[in-house]
Amino acid sequence: MSGIAGILPRQQGRPTAAADIQQMLARMQHRARDGSSWWMDRTAALGHAWLNTTDEADPGPLTMAGGKLAVTADCRLDNREELLARLGIRDSSLADGSLLMRAYLRWGEACPTYLQGDFAFAIWDSERQILFCARDHFGVKPFYYHADDRIFLFASEIGPILSIGGAGARLSEHQISGFLAGLPDDPQSTPYTDIFRLPARHSLTVSDSQVVLRRYWQIEPSSKPMRSDAAEEFRHLFSQSVRNRMRGTPAVGAMLSGGLDSSAIACVASLQNDMARKPRLPTFSLIFERGSSMDERPFIDAVIGQQKVDGTLIAVGNYAPFAEFERILEEQEGTFLAPGLSLTRGIYREAGAKGMKVLLDGHGGDEVVSQGHGHLHELANAGKWIELWREIRSASNTYGDSMVGLYYQFLTLYGPAWRIAKLRHTTRRILDRVRNSPAAPRGPSWRHLVNPDLARRTDLVDRFHRAGHMPSTVSASEALSHRWILSNGVVPHAFEVLDKAAANFGVEPRYPFWDKPLVDFCLALPGEQKLHNGFGRHVLRRAMEGILPPSVQWRRDKIDFKSNLVHGMLGNHRDLVDKVLVSDADRIAPYVNLPEVSAAYARILRQPDEATLPDVQCVWRSIALSLWLRQVQLRGSQA
Repeated sequence: MSGIAGILPRQQGRPTAAADIQQMLARMQHRARDGSSWWMDRTAALGHAWLNTTDEADPGPLTMAGGKLAVTADCRLDNREELLARLGIRDSSLADGSLLMRAYLRWGEACPTYLQGDFAFAIWDSERQILFCARDHFGVKPFYYHADDRIFLFASEIGPILSIGGAGARLSEHQISGFLAGLPDDPQSTPYTDIFRLPARHSLTVSDSQVVLRRYWQIEPSSKPMRSDAAEEFRHLFSQSVRNRMRGTPAVGAMLSGGLDSSAIACVASLQNDMARKPRLPTFSLIFERGSSMDERPFIDAVIGQQKVDGTLIAVGNYAPFAEFERILEEQEGTFLAPGLSLTRGIYREAGAKGMKVLLDGHGGDEVVSQGHGHLHELANAGKWIELWREIRSASNTYGDSMVGLYYQFLTLYGPAWRIAKLRHTTRRILDRVRNSPAAPRGPSWRHLVNPDLARRTDLVDRFHRAGHMPSTVSASEALSHRWILSNGVVPHAFEVLDKAAANFGVEPRYPFWDKPLVDFCLALPGEQKLHNGFGRHVLRRAMEGILPPSVQWRRDKIDFKSNLVHGMLGNHRDLVDKVLVSDADRIAPYVNLPEVSAAYARILRQPDEATLPDVQCVWRSIALSLWLRQVQLRGSQA
């Protein structure tokens, strides 16, 4: 995980300043464990904060063609052999950054379509006087920028951009309302009105006169013919993805939660180390009190016992979700939708202390492989009621939902019961009019949290309607619902949150599930390969036969972190919550509906074990917003 930065003045005659690019790099010193460097000509300046995870000799920025091209890149290219062959290059030691420039020379601004891997880069083309930038297919690598008539700035973090004359320092109400609603719907917005994200699978071409944003790829199922055995093909693609993400530094470890996804990665990576006669794979696991709802020790022990791994167990005692929270907010440069981030940071901290530079992470297994719930809609829509009943019965055994209730829902949507439901709705509406009683409040879970004035100013209702819930036409198809989930704004948001947290401990997370060929393959799978006999991600479970311990391979449960969060807040942060919602309430009053937040908090206090997820999110997001706004105000008063 490196950091990149750059400056392109957009006024004729204004020279680039070495002090500015140096200042931007200084704001990313935590990303420069292996040094930093910068390059400039009379027009542009590029900087690189280097964490060497690909075992390359040069940190960058790199140049070629006599300095006519220069690149700064945070990247790992997975299809190097294919690119070298296409470009006619025999030197297999060529750095990824140099390979990017060769690809640009051959294919110009279409070059990202030929790349696979995780990347964020910028190429300065002095002949054309343009800066060409691109971000990978899923947004694993961050890229932020600010553009006005005077200057274009970009970096891997927001802080370096803010450091140049306070560029883009105004807060974004649009982003704040989206955070409160749990809706990262805008792929370009950030907490600041004039600083933007380069969206995943997009490129950006910058010149004196214009800034042009283009999408170079769209999430679609693979068009390749599928093998007869989908599990075998999945195992091949998954193993290749894990191997690609172990490339470079020997200091590679893996997260091991005991869940299906992280366990699959740890087992496959361990087998690959064993076959290559490399040392045991280091794994890192959070360990909660035995017998608690968070205890996954039996599953972790099963993996450690079966595979040759060097397990590090990190004990979690009295969980305090707001511990070090001010430091976390500084790292994140704004609010974020990850209440358990402090726990993840504990893994990064321990891995970094043990010399790990790369940490394999199971994040994304649910999204990429898919639980296959859209398949239930497909069965109902096809009138396969007996098959649907069998699948729902099995799913109920797995996830604990009511069989009859869930089956009736599908009958209501797709079967003859829709007439009964319509009659019942009409009758209820008539009775409501007769009694002159208002209808029960309906709407999304955030409706009581967000200040109504803020919601109106930021068009939150319309935004939620467009991006906050899956349309019925999409949910009726497993293929469409799978693509909708993968395209959701939560995906790049999560990557950015994890990237910033890990960077502070000198660790680069890598995500084997977020591999383009693997994603293409999973999207093309029929629904019965994703949900079968009540087991979601069925193709992954089959593919891990003989690799995963059966107790993990066929796990039915999934940890619910809500209870841990509630008891952590009440047990360790009562004073903080009371202060935010009472004495410091004016700070968040323009953004949240304080009476409703206080009511949610009171409900949690009365019955913590019965706390609902909307109430917990309501309180947690209010506290997080208040603490971040305080930081911003303090920073402004010190400026």
